Amino acid sequence: MKSNSLTKPEKSLPFKWYYDQKIFQKEITKIFNDEWLYVCHISSIDKNHYRTLSVNNKNIVLIKNKLNDISVFYNTCSHRGSQIFDQKEGKVKSPIIICPYHQWSYELSSGKLLNTTSLKLKNFDKKKYSLQKVNFYIWKGLVFVNLNSKKKFNLQSTFQYYDKTIEKIDLENFVVGHVWKKNVLCNWKIYWENYSECLHCPNIHPELSDLVPLYQRRLVDIKDHPEWVILKKTNSHSKYHGGLKNGAETWSVDGSSQGQSIEDVQSELESRGQIYISTWPTMFLGIYGDHIRIVRLIPISSEEVELTAEWLFPKSTLSNSIYKMENVIDFGILVMNQDANISEVNQRGIYNLEKNSGVLMPEEYIIRDFHIYVRKKLKE
Repeated sequence: MKSNSLTKPEKSLPFKWYYDQKIFQKEITKIFNDEWLYVCHISSIDKNHYRTLSVNNKNIVLIKNKLNDISVFYNTCSHRGSQIFDQKEGKVKSPIIICPYHQWSYELSSGKLLNTTSLKLKNFDKKKYSLQKVNFYIWKGLVFVNLNSKKKFNLQSTFQYYDKTIEKIDLENFVVGHVWKKNVLCNWKIYWENYSECLHCPNIHPELSDLVPLYQRRLVDIKDHPEWVILKKTNSHSKYHGGLKNGAETWSVDGSSQGQSIEDVQSELESRGQIYISTWPTMFLGIYGDHIRIVRLIPISSEEVELTAEWLFPKSTLSNSIYKMENVIDFGILVMNQDANISEVNQRGIYNLEKNSGVLMPEEYIIRDFHIYVRKKLKE
């Protein structure tokens, strides 16, 4: 059976693409303003609360009303363009949104303009000055937005790497147990590339490589090696078969799931250890023995990216007084900090060879696909 690996060296993107401002602005226009961007899981926002999200110079606000209904608007008053919500998140104290500048008021859920503070005009039609809605879609409890108002959510085109295992999980009924944020001084593409290969795993992630023995071979899948069929038949060690090390049940400090599990996917996890799906440019999701972790990437500039990680659990897991969530959280943060640190090292090295490109090795086929995606979107 065929291997995943590349059969010849291929050029990476030019190094200057990881900091050049013209390229970055083109990415914002052609990628981030056109693709479905992940915002958050619905359980992470309480009733009568809001959350804002900035993508370059655009800012949106997501609001959950007292009935748990979601609305998404551009965070801009229709009068003269003032920002309405100036905090990243908070509580809405009434069913009316009031602009802090000239006190125009809007209905919370619909965004309909209710009143202005000006003298009345005969020909002023309030219906034309509602808050501008943002195209959004909720899939399995995950909120996505698209700044292209005409684009429809399509599962096949939204997720470049999709695994049907996720369909067995009632993700909308999970609860966010912890949220972690970190700004990393690297281009958003560098962090995606780091996520897409395991050549760095043994030296950057010794704890993870102990938990997932396959990673000791610098592979993300047993099929990455050209002779994977032979190696699997002739070697009994888990690093030739995939999955977690013997006795481990999930991604955690001690490998234990503490008696908790996502039952519907245990058969898949027993043989594979972890399952991933991802959607460029903003989100990857990992399914583990007792939890799900979602990581969102939003560029701050051409050389900085904001990471937001959400850990989701079944309600029964979080209500178990014996379960220690930090066993999972601490391990995930360890791995992500290691990735962040080496991604910053990667960023600091690219400026010396600005006119050059790097080279992709056999195991970096996902990065090859990512580069094809970027070039196609930018038409470069």
